Amino acid sequence: RVVVGEQAVARVSARSGNRRRASGGRIEVPVGVGTAVFDVPTITEQATWEDSFIVPTNRRAVITVGPARAVTADPLGAAQRDIVSGSQTELYVHPLTVNLPSLSSGWMRDLEGQTTNDLSPSDVAFHTLREYVPGDDRRHIHWRSSAKIGTLMVRQFVDTRRSQIGLALPLSPDVWDDEDTFELGVQVIGSLGRTAILDGQAVQAVAGRRTLAVHTGQRLLDELAAVDPDETEPGLEDFVRSAAAALDGSSITVIATGEAADHAELRRQCERFGHSTKVVTVTVAPGQEPQRRTVGRVTMLTVGDLDGLVRLLNVGVLA
Repeated sequence: RVVVGEQAVARVSARSGNRRRASGGRIEVPVGVGTAVFDVPTITEQATWEDSFIVPTNRRAVITVGPARAVTADPLGAAQRDIVSGSQTELYVHPLTVNLPSLSSGWMRDLEGQTTNDLSPSDVAFHTLREYVPGDDRRHIHWRSSAKIGTLMVRQFVDTRRSQIGLALPLSPDVWDDEDTFELGVQVIGSLGRTAILDGQAVQAVAGRRTLAVHTGQRLLDELAAVDPDETEPGLEDFVRSAAAALDGSSITVIATGEAADHAELRRQCERFGHSTKVVTVTVAPGQEPQRRTVGRVTMLTVGDLDGLVRLLNVGVLA
């Protein structure tokens, strides 16, 4: 696994048999849609020949490498023998991501959630006992302790909360202005998802019709390495409808689009998400200054690069 632009070096080696010399030939290694070809000299008994090559990583992708194929032929080319060796390997070229501020606005009170340090007068996670003060719920009085101490004592709890971040990336070409805009949209979704997973929050993600595997940040980036715009993917209205169903239960849902998207339609379709879900749309527009506005229940962000997303989150736009 590498990030876009990082160097990925592959190595190919050939060795002769234990009891004989190997005549020269050609080794072919499939690399994505292309093939790396090596002319191999004669290899003496028990010797090894090696060479290496650079796998292009200038764009996000999942590149299949191998298996290697040794090709030997007679001088006239009348006969040829191919020997396949090794296995096929997948090289994941991940999108560029950045570390973002904690997405704390995604946390919701939930009796089955994780405990926090925030004190609460009513929850399921018991913390301690304290003296009763007027206004406390008498149902929480601990009568046995009160009898021993001679003062009314009430149970003090801590909040239990859950967080579930929903991430949505439409794949219809109509939503994106060009390849660079789509790439920035993938980077935004990848950065948000990776940050949320590192924060210990539950994450759900959809790209077009697909539900992405997100049990680790690395797995999410593996999935994002393979996504591309597709003419067969649903338009914006159908995509948001299916995303609302797939991401049901999220405390905050983020939808990334390009400027080419119909944003009035997007705002209308965001009403499909439940009232307990905070909906954020991120319009990626390379070169633009970061902006924020709120229309109804929808927070609408515009970012020109990943630094702009960091700046917006640093001022708490998702709070």
